[in-house]
Amino acid sequence: MQMTKLAAFIVTALIVLPSCSQKIAITPTIAEIESVGLTALHGQDTASVQQLLKWAEHGNSVAERELGLVYATVPQKQAEAAYWLEQGAKAGDNEAEFAFAEVLYKGRLSLKADPQRAWYWYELSANKGHAKASFMLARMAKYGEGVPKNLSLSVEWLQKASDQGSAQAMFLLSNAYASGEGVGADQIKSHEWLERAAEADYPVAIQALAMELDQGGQHHGDDALRSRHLIKEASDERLLRWNKYQ
Repeated sequence: MQMTKLAAFIVTALIVLPSCSQKIAITPTIAEIESVGLTALHGQDTASVQQLLKWAEHGNSVAERELGLVYATVPQKQAEAAYWLEQGAKAGDNEAEFAFAEVLYKGRLSLKADPQRAWYWYELSANKGHAKASFMLARMAKYGEGVPKNLSLSVEWLQKASDQGSAQAMFLLSNAYASGEGVGADQIKSHEWLERAAEADYPVAIQALAMELDQGGQHHGDDALRSRHLIKEASDERLLRWNKYQ
C-alpha cells in the first residue's frame, strides 16, 4: 500500500513539474523583460523580438510595451507597434500609458493626432507618478490641447510634475509665480522653485538664477561670485545634459 502511494506521488510530481517550469518561463521579472527589450531595440535581434512576442501574447504588459517600442523603430511594423503599446497601456503599465499618450499626441505609428485621447492616457500615467506625463498635461492645459485652455489647471499639473521631480516643471512653476499667470503672484515661491530647478541641474534655471543674483535679487543681494560660478555651471550642464530636455 505504501509503495503504491509513493508511486502515485512520483507520477503526480512528474506531471506537475513541467507545468510549473512552463509557468516560470512566461512570468519573467520586469528587469529580464526590459533587458531583452533593450537587446531587441539596439540589435533587432530576432530571437529577442520573438521572446518579447511570446511574453506579450501571454498578456505580459511590460513585454507588450517593450515589443511596441521595438516595432516602433521598424517602418513596416508601425501599426503593430501602436497595437502593442495600447495593449500595454490598457493592462496598466505606466510607461506604456505614457508612450501611447505620446503616440496619440504627436500622431505617430499610423495613428492620427488625437489630443483628447492623449490627455486620457497622460492623466492615467501622471496619477501613477510619471513626471513627464504631468508636465505634458500642464502644457496641454496651458495651450488648450485636448481640453479647454485653463491656466490654473496648467499650474496644478506643473506643481504635480515639480513634486514628482521634473526640473523643467520647477522652472516653469517659478515663472508662473513670478508673473502671476494661473496662480497668485508670489516672488518668494518663485525664487524657491527657481533655486530647486537650479539644484536639479536644469541649465536654463541655473542661468536665470545667476542673472537674478547678478542683478542684485532681493533674496540674496548682489552675489557676483556665486553668479559667475552659476554661469559656468549652466554652460557645463548645457553641454552635458541639455539633450534630455528636448
